[in-house]
Amino acid sequence: MDRICLYFYLMLILLVILGSSTRAFQGPSPLSHTDTAIINDWYRGAFLSMKGNLKRSDDFVNKAWKMAIDIGYDQGIADGYYYTGCIYEQKGALDIAGRYFEKAISLYLQGQFMDNLPDSYRRLGEIYIHDGRYYTGLQNFLNGLRVADEQGNRIDQVRLSIQLANYHNTISRDYKEAIAILRDAERWTNAVGYTHALGPIYLQYSISYGKQQDYTGALHYTDLARRAFVEASDNKNLLETLLTEGDVYGRMHDEGRLANILEEAEHLIDSIGDDRLTSRFQLLYATELYFLGDYNTALDTCEALYAQLKSAAQQSDRLRVRLLHAKILFATGDLRRADSLIGDYAHVKDSLYAAQYVGQGMEMSENYKLEKFERQIKEQELLLSNTRYQRYGLITGIVVLLTILGILYFHFREKDKLAHRVALQNAEISVQNEILKQANKQNELLLREIHHRVKNNLQIINSLLSLQSRKTTNREVITMMQESSSRINSIALIHNKLYQQQSINRLNIQDYIEQLGAHLLSIYNVGNKRVQFHVEANDVSLDIDTAISVGLILTELTTNSLKYAFVGREAGEIHVDVSYKGDRDYELVFKDNGVGIPETKRKQTNETLGFRLIHSLTRQLAGMVHYTFDEFSMYNIRFKGQA
Repeated sequence: MDRICLYFYLMLILLVILGSSTRAFQGPSPLSHTDTAIINDWYRGAFLSMKGNLKRSDDFVNKAWKMAIDIGYDQGIADGYYYTGCIYEQKGALDIAGRYFEKAISLYLQGQFMDNLPDSYRRLGEIYIHDGRYYTGLQNFLNGLRVADEQGNRIDQVRLSIQLANYHNTISRDYKEAIAILRDAERWTNAVGYTHALGPIYLQYSISYGKQQDYTGALHYTDLARRAFVEASDNKNLLETLLTEGDVYGRMHDEGRLANILEEAEHLIDSIGDDRLTSRFQLLYATELYFLGDYNTALDTCEALYAQLKSAAQQSDRLRVRLLHAKILFATGDLRRADSLIGDYAHVKDSLYAAQYVGQGMEMSENYKLEKFERQIKEQELLLSNTRYQRYGLITGIVVLLTILGILYFHFREKDKLAHRVALQNAEISVQNEILKQANKQNELLLREIHHRVKNNLQIINSLLSLQSRKTTNREVITMMQESSSRINSIALIHNKLYQQQSINRLNIQDYIEQLGAHLLSIYNVGNKRVQFHVEANDVSLDIDTAISVGLILTELTTNSLKYAFVGREAGEIHVDVSYKGDRDYELVFKDNGVGIPETKRKQTNETLGFRLIHSLTRQLAGMVHYTFDEFSMYNIRFKGQA
């Protein structure tokens, strides 16, 4: 009784512990699908109204973000940082936007929310590039491209590829890499029908080819970009395309087309209101003045541009202005100032590139130090957490090791037994194989002897027919004896060939037909006419049954040609072609350049024994006979052989 009570209390305690652990490991209550759908709709509404009404967009984001925090919707909280960053980016507050994007990326990675992660990397990378932190910007582009590739998100892959190509066109100057990236982006764009991205892709193509002085390729892609931006009513990118095309004409010294581009761009420049594009337009205008020889106005324009291009992001354009300024001074004969400007240009250019690479080096160094510090912290945490498990791990390891050793011992023991049994079986198989080889050789010798004896017996029959034909003077009987002898000889020749050649079950039909033709020519070529016998069957071999039927058919056809085709002629030709048509199908073509068979006699001819034999043998071979007469009298026979 006491033992039963003890068991009862133990079971009760176990049930309590199990219930407590179940409650402890239960997750939070599931979120309402309706609430999350409302939050996501507000965020979508904020994104759609972002370019037209920032106030409305801000209100949507604040409502959605607050509700996500209230109900504990982790993805909605992370999305709040992302969409707030987008709003600040639209306002031009890039530093603040960058901090929101960094927080959004952290939460997306923590919760494995991948939908907006690639775009967050892209936007943050653009902010870093604008601030001159080129290496960090590149890292963000590559991270975003990796996530988009893992998701199979082609649209984000295209957007990030365009930013990477722009990085190589403007920062790294690796124009071939930019073109390779753009080719992938163009392929993805066409695959998903994301035609909105074709314009930016063509624009980056034109920049890459222009920088490599491939002006034909650059102009081709500026033309494609123009069409895409006109169709999309994207005036800002259309203006940038026009300026890029103007740069190409400037390098080509094509002042006429440059003037046309400036005239087109002038209609857009005021409506866009972009300082960077305005500066590029002024630089092209100064270049046009230089080509036209209006050096004073060109110098004034350059001086005005120096005042406009002050930020770090505009240093590249400032260098181009300095170079153009020096060219104008050289043209006006002010060599001292021009030489000074050229020296300053080289110094500033070197300093600019040095600053870029030093900045990248510092970023890499800081990132390395931060990663090293984080690794050290993790290693210390891991070391502390593992200390209390080392003893148990050691004991467990010893037990596992002993278990593995025991398993390996029994495994190798069984393997040795199996190897011994396999060796015995292999020895028995080797003996059986040797016995089979000897028996096969014996059978082959016997089969060759059979072919030899069949050939000898058929020759004896031939001799008997020849002796019998000598005892009669009836010409019709002699002809019948001769034809029968030819047929028997065609069969005997097959057995003789099989006896002589290496293969005993298939016959090389080329040699056989040549010997058969020579034999029939020696019998039926009365008058020693110049009859040539041509055979084309080099690659064809037939089984013995098919070869006998084919030999009899050829005997009848050849005999008929030699007897009737060349009457009244001193020469002639006989052609025999045998070819393999696949799937056991063969074709026999027999033709001569004789007189042919007249239409009136063809029906009578088909009633003779020889032609009945031809048709009967063809049917046995599942074939059919077709006769035509043109330049040659030709029989075409399609038949089947055995595999």
